[in-house]
Amino acid sequence: MRRALLTAIAMLVTALALAGFALPASAASGDEVKNFTIDYTVTPDGVLQVKETIAYTFGSTGRHGIYRDLVTREPYKDDDSKDQEYEVSNIKVSASPGVSSEFSTETTSSNQDRYETMRIKIGSANQTISGYDATYVITYDVRGALRHFADHSELYWDATGSAWDAELKRVDVTVTVPEGVQQTQCFQGTAGSTQDCLNTVSDGKGIFGAANLAPGEQMTIVAGIKAGVVSNDAPIVVDPPSWMERNGLSWLALIGSGAVSLAAIAVAVLYSRNGNKDQRFAGMPPGTFPPNGVAAEPVKDDLTEDQIPVAFAPPRIPVAEGGLLIDAKATTTETAATLIDMAVRGGIRIESTGEKQKAVLLNPAVATAPHEQVLMSGLFPSLQPGSEIKLRRGKVGDHRMEQAHDGMIAALRDQVKQRGWYLRMPRAGGGSVFKNGFGCACMGMIAIWVFGAGLAGTITGAATGGLGRGIVIVVPVVAVLVAVGIWIAKRGKGQRNPAGRAVADQLIGFRKYLATAEADQLRFEEGEDIFSKYLPWAIAFELADRWQKVCEQLVAAGRLTPDPYWYSGPSYYTSGWTAGLVGSTLAQTFDPPPAPASSGGGGGSSSGFSGGSSGGGGGGGGGGSW
Repeated sequence: MRRALLTAIAMLVTALALAGFALPASAASGDEVKNFTIDYTVTPDGVLQVKETIAYTFGSTGRHGIYRDLVTREPYKDDDSKDQEYEVSNIKVSASPGVSSEFSTETTSSNQDRYETMRIKIGSANQTISGYDATYVITYDVRGALRHFADHSELYWDATGSAWDAELKRVDVTVTVPEGVQQTQCFQGTAGSTQDCLNTVSDGKGIFGAANLAPGEQMTIVAGIKAGVVSNDAPIVVDPPSWMERNGLSWLALIGSGAVSLAAIAVAVLYSRNGNKDQRFAGMPPGTFPPNGVAAEPVKDDLTEDQIPVAFAPPRIPVAEGGLLIDAKATTTETAATLIDMAVRGGIRIESTGEKQKAVLLNPAVATAPHEQVLMSGLFPSLQPGSEIKLRRGKVGDHRMEQAHDGMIAALRDQVKQRGWYLRMPRAGGGSVFKNGFGCACMGMIAIWVFGAGLAGTITGAATGGLGRGIVIVVPVVAVLVAVGIWIAKRGKGQRNPAGRAVADQLIGFRKYLATAEADQLRFEEGEDIFSKYLPWAIAFELADRWQKVCEQLVAAGRLTPDPYWYSGPSYYTSGWTAGLVGSTLAQTFDPPPAPASSGGGGGSSSGFSGGSSGGGGGGGGGGSW
């Protein structure tokens, strides 16, 4: 009997572990946070910039550092059928002298994956804290922290979280928002407590304070923001994990259903590998054309990228055409690369203040290709030198940047079609969502296994065997549909003729050069700004950050000027606005504007000024030592 009881307990613990539950860690005896200072800054586009200064006292020696837990997903308080997400990014950590600021992040989930916590673990496993005191500074950005109402916006935020192993002796919070905080409220204690804590408005900033918060207690702050001064102030509301995701499926069921669909998937894999091949010139090296007057027969392209030689310069075509030709996609990346290319050629100047960027028109005549002219006129309708645009995603209802991008892509596709590089043009919208058909086949197989296993689970729970015949039909039918989808996706990438294949080989060879060349291997003339010359191509190939790091070595050696001539602002190489961020910022500039928040519920959020309490806001989490 005793053995059976122990076995049952062991099985229960194992089941809980597999279900995503974890036994709570024992509190670090004697740990205290002497001072916990938090500075919140709400930007005009709705980002919550956070700076946390944690003065931590360890209860004993031999500790490696601390951890800070941040809630990144939880059930939406105003609609339990939905979940709310908080997008945490740009995490940075510093520590007091002699204390390791190394950190790693890990996200764990519970409550059937509806509750997610990101743990920032600070410290080194090979180094312990000398003494008992250390101070850590953690900065990060959060999207989705704000709430929208008809008459105001609001930061209703569980600032400390309740899951601390240490007592919080003193907590001070400052909130800065555009045009000043309008009103404040503060709660402290266990979840649901309405006990007030210090809150006031001073010089337009929200000031909050609390003391002696024991483990399990927390501080929740509310700051009112003037209506209309902050965009993107609605919560990020998503559907919860699906029934299959929440309940999980056994591998046995997945494999069983997958076996039924293998035949259809095998056909799809064979086509993905051997179908829709490009053509190339017979007997010609990759990237070359036959001499004038010499005919070369087209043959199926069976070469791999490893067999294509490195090229030390791109083909003489616009960068956007190269971006479309190399991967069958024309997205905001190509638009961003084109804008930088026109800046490099003297048509535009990029200006940065460190936080905001804009483009100033200098010479519209630089736009010579049709797609460049469409983009230029879309961004600067008057085409008057001195015109300027802010490089940021459009606000709700502002589609100008999106329309400029769409017009450029349409013109670009017409240009490439006129070039005669394709037997069949890629599908508008980017071709396949996977890099190759085999990836489509794998994902299709997984989808079919999941679908079949779901039906198998239904059958197992059914009292009748009537569904048994259905699953035998449904799974193969779905497999065939997925195989057809793979075929469509593969053909959607288009098919290059020998001329298009030759130019694509040149592009692949040049991409290899940018991806592998070191600073001392770059070929350029004295006084030539090779960084700017090839930056548009690095953006198109998603190699911008690497290209900047390579050229940074040339700047340090005095072989390149510190700042590009087409850029104005803080030092380009030290401002943090890296080449990769140039591309991503511009690409996001041409994304569609956010959809307007639903008018039915003012963003769908309850206000902290009416019925608020400790733990009632967004965010939360906790911390401790290790």
